[in-house]
Amino acid sequence: MANIFQRLLGLGDSQNEQRAAASSIRTAPTRLAYETNTTVVNESSALSLSSVYRAVQILATPISKMDLGTVRYIAATGEEQKIANPLLVNSPSLRDTRRDFMYQTVVSLATTGEAFWIKRLNAAGNVNALQIVPTKNVKINEDLRTGVLTYSYTTGLYPNTVVEEVPSSQMEHLKLFSIPGELHGFGPIQLCKDDVAGALDLRSYASNWFASAGVPTGVLTSNSMLTADQADEITARWHEKQSNRQVAVLGNGFNYDPVALSPKEALFTDVQNQSVQQIARMFGIPARLLLTGVDGTSDTYTNLSDENQVFYRHTLMAYLDAIEDALSNCLPRGTRVKFDYEGLFKADTSQRYANYAIGISSGFLGTDEVRMKEGLDG
Repeated sequence: MANIFQRLLGLGDSQNEQRAAASSIRTAPTRLAYETNTTVVNESSALSLSSVYRAVQILATPISKMDLGTVRYIAATGEEQKIANPLLVNSPSLRDTRRDFMYQTVVSLATTGEAFWIKRLNAAGNVNALQIVPTKNVKINEDLRTGVLTYSYTTGLYPNTVVEEVPSSQMEHLKLFSIPGELHGFGPIQLCKDDVAGALDLRSYASNWFASAGVPTGVLTSNSMLTADQADEITARWHEKQSNRQVAVLGNGFNYDPVALSPKEALFTDVQNQSVQQIARMFGIPARLLLTGVDGTSDTYTNLSDENQVFYRHTLMAYLDAIEDALSNCLPRGTRVKFDYEGLFKADTSQRYANYAIGISSGFLGTDEVRMKEGLDG
């Protein structure tokens, strides 16, 4: 505490103030891998599951291929007017194509629950490029007195690491799932880690069934009493014969019963399907897209169309909204970026032509617009 003379002269107790300032900084803890007795769950181990890899690919592929449009709010009319895309929208990264940039962003959101874009500014202070950085290399700091966030981005390999301090104004932090009071975003792998651990354990158990599950390949029995030495000798001779695929000759009351599983049992097909359905549920992916099904459902055209609509509304929208908001924050105030959703639900040729005919006959669609939508010359 500064004394009265220090306060009158505008001098503070610098040591106390430094300690107070340091204690007011909250650093979000680095997220470690989740470990059970036998399994480590992190983004890499989860992606080694074919169902998780495929689920992430299903999320990232359509979003990375969607077109983007830009609109500007007109205060005089209170409406949004479509404008030409700025260069940042068409090519946000100096290193990656727009497709790769969007793909990496969705993968980061799906696997870690968050993504970080560093805004690179030009001489005028406007954003002219974005750099997506690995979430594991970013540390979030919060000043508890002001609520201001700062970010520390680490590059390079130890011991030659470089730490770049990035203010919140130059960092876009995208979150898939936000929890009040938490600085980090969360995704399916972080919040459903026990389910991922179960899938990893099941795969390991199934692949090691014959090698280390303690189940013999068969049982050799005799109707005579055998000593331990006799049993060991007969077993050794049997293994020697079978290792060379020689003809087995049984006599003196011996009988061999193989311990065998059907292919379905050996692959644990039913349990594996349940695991895949669980992964599909975690990521909000229709089960049929992961090549599994749910009992009691049918794949009719209407059902599949409705399923695609639900997939868009309840799964893809979470990713699309996060990207739209973040990219819009990089543009001048009053300008927004919007994904073109029409390509997601593009009907077959006959259905599209029927829809065009209705639009043309009703007068709200022209032939030139139709030809442009179909990618034909004017």
